[in-house]
Amino acid sequence: MAAARTLLEGDKTESIAAVRRVLASKFSDPEPLFYMSRHLAHLGEATPALELLDRVVAGGFFCYPAMVRDPWLDPLRKKAAFSKLLGRAEAQHRQARSEFERLGGARILGATAPAVRA
Repeated sequence: MAAARTLLEGDKTESIAAVRRVLASKFSDPEPLFYMSRHLAHLGEATPALELLDRVVAGGFFCYPAMVRDPWLDPLRKKAAFSKLLGRAEAQHRQARSEFERLGGARILGATAPAVRA
């Protein structure tokens, strides 16, 4: 929250410092870490953003539709490391979707899974 608050207040230095404090802790939930990686990318911290995004995907958060469309990740899109991470996320996302469908997940949940569009 401190990172978001200081970003909104225009304090880039403190916003990045707040993200770094979380990263230095034992916090490991990959979905919130994804939001911190996009936060870093938005603030021009490409290398730490890519390192964190790698940790996010390795940690089990690979929501390809969000990653492929998120404008805050645009500063990373021309980097080979980002393309590689996005490819891993897409492969894992498709595998998870395939398993969901194979096991009748939509029927069990009474829902229809949306199509994946890039």
